[in-house]
Amino acid sequence: MALSGDLDELPFPEILRLLRDRRGELQIADKVTGERYSFRLSEGKLVSASEADRLIPDALALHSAIQRLAIKERASFVFQESSGSADERLGPLSLPIDQILLSSLAAIRSPERFAAHLPHPHTRFRAAASATPWLTEDLLTFWVSAERFLRSGISASEITATLGIPLPHVLLELFKLRVLGVIVPLKAPPSALPSAPPVHALPVPEPLPAPSAPSAPAPPAAPMPQPVVVPEAALPPTRPPSSPVRSPTEPATPSRKTAAPRRGVLARIAAGLRGVLEKMYE
Repeated sequence: MALSGDLDELPFPEILRLLRDRRGELQIADKVTGERYSFRLSEGKLVSASEADRLIPDALALHSAIQRLAIKERASFVFQESSGSADERLGPLSLPIDQILLSSLAAIRSPERFAAHLPHPHTRFRAAASATPWLTEDLLTFWVSAERFLRSGISASEITATLGIPLPHVLLELFKLRVLGVIVPLKAPPSALPSAPPVHALPVPEPLPAPSAPSAPAPPAAPMPQPVVVPEAALPPTRPPSSPVRSPTEPATPSRKTAAPRRGVLARIAAGLRGVLEKMYE
């Protein structure tokens, strides 16, 4: 089965993890410099490697080439699986793929370079094996600190809160441990669907009254009696009462109190109008 792509989408350590148990040839071409690399894999081991069509003779030169490939981005790769005949398994090298993985991961020191490939801070991981794995010094230090939590399952954000290690560093170390197969992500338990909130019954509008048959128009109301106002000019002039003339020789008699003048017609009309209005607003 053929596998191809770019290193910016699938980093070199991830490629080695996918091809750990495969048998065939992996070719990598740098898009900028034109450098070409070739690796033969068989039964979980790297049996031969070449750079620029020249065979890499020893593990030290291979380590240098692997570390350069670990941080390359603008390069393409193609893997062609083979049937695995006896002559293909022969080669000057016989290195476990896990050792090649460690060599490539040791070159990765900046989380920013692999930010797109790092796990989510809330993804929980659990240790895949009970024994202490073979790790580099830096990775082993992190593993010893977080091992007791990884045995039961923990996320990067929880490790940061518990151990005080910066989150980017924790994410990078978890990425390396996952590539090596030391830890595996835990599947999130299926959460129950949230129950729908209770639907409150809306008030049912009252039915409108049925239109009644048209009735005969009501008779017009009788007009209210309007008070009659008599103009003042039509009233007869009133003459003040005359007092008897007293002779100068007649002795003075005590004067009587003059009677109060009668209420005029206008006052009586106003009183009657006020009474009508009071009856109307009772």
